Amino acid sequence: MFLVGDTSASLNPLDLISQAGWVVKGVMILLFSASIISWVIIFWKWWNLRDASDDNRKFADTFWSAGTLEGAQKASKSFPKAPLTRVFESGLQEFNQIKALKLDRDHTIELMETNIVRTLNKAAAVEAEGLNSYLAFLASTASTAPFIGLFGTVWGIMTSFINIGVSGASNLAVVAPGIAEALIATAMGLFAAIPAVLFYNFFINRIRGLRSAMDNFSSDFLNTAKRNI
Repeated sequence: MFLVGDTSASLNPLDLISQAGWVVKGVMILLFSASIISWVIIFWKWWNLRDASDDNRKFADTFWSAGTLEGAQKASKSFPKAPLTRVFESGLQEFNQIKALKLDRDHTIELMETNIVRTLNKAAAVEAEGLNSYLAFLASTASTAPFIGLFGTVWGIMTSFINIGVSGASNLAVVAPGIAEALIATAMGLFAAIPAVLFYNFFINRIRGLRSAMDNFSSDFLNTAKRNI
């Protein structure tokens, strides 16, 4: 923290950060770390959801063109990143188990409408949970970073005023470095929070679309399974 009376203090942001008090510096390090982690998650999630959407679309086209569940199973091996592939494989496993019971058609359909639907819903929920992984960190960063930055600012300004009281000087040239140092913490808080909240909302909407696609596919799979009895 700059002491009052140090009128030659630099207002260069890097100098302000390097000479900040230990509390404000700790806040800055925390916010900088949160920002770096957020951007790593953002880039990874962007590629992850993009691949999932592309493979979902390709698998859906393959599923309808295959004509049979056995043909779709062979084709599904080409799209391991598609959430629909794993939903399909879970439903197909349950379908084969029901078919192996060799019940009459009515009982088979009745069992399929309960067991397969439950299996498909569970598989879709598991996939959605996986797609949501690490988004909680973005949500936490978006909601807490501004307040953490504000805490650093308040602490820095409070220390500046304490120094003013001790020295008795209060001109702007003396106060400016300490105030500027404190405000950097708020800026860093916003720098961490704004991308986190924007991309969190973007990813949530993408995941909702993928979950809707899985739910629609579950209905299509059940109808196809009934035709394959």
